[in-house]
Amino acid sequence: MAEQTEGQQAGRDAAEMPVPGPDAPVSEVMAADPIRVDEKLTLRALAAVLASADVGAVLVERPDGTVGVVSERDIVRALADDADPDLIWSADVMTEDVVRSRPDEPVLVAAARMLDHRIRHLVIVDEGDRVVGVVTARDLLRTLAQDLLDRL
Repeated sequence: MAEQTEGQQAGRDAAEMPVPGPDAPVSEVMAADPIRVDEKLTLRALAAVLASADVGAVLVERPDGTVGVVSERDIVRALADDADPDLIWSADVMTEDVVRSRPDEPVLVAAARMLDHRIRHLVIVDEGDRVVGVVTARDLLRTLAQDLLDRL
């Protein structure tokens, strides 16, 4: 039998926990410890980080304190455009204009924000604009789907 990745175990653990409702704050469904990488990490190394951590996106930190996001899609697009995975850095493919939300924003509002911006990862920041977490489309889907099922 194959061993489970941490992400698979976390998914199973999350499935066993009570699911917050659509009016709950995103802080109840966000990952409070998003993976952060250096802006000079190559695409090959970045792909290894994503695979190892079983996540679909990471935060890219720059020396000036700004934060970007690189997702699996960003890597695929770069490779489809013939980017050399050993020469292109995470900063070269990251989304710099990151869509943000606050920890107290309701799940339903965060889901609408993600749909409006056509994104799968929403960065959560505190009052000082410091990153405190990331919410994924999967995080929100679990909550919203459970709410629909509860209504049936």
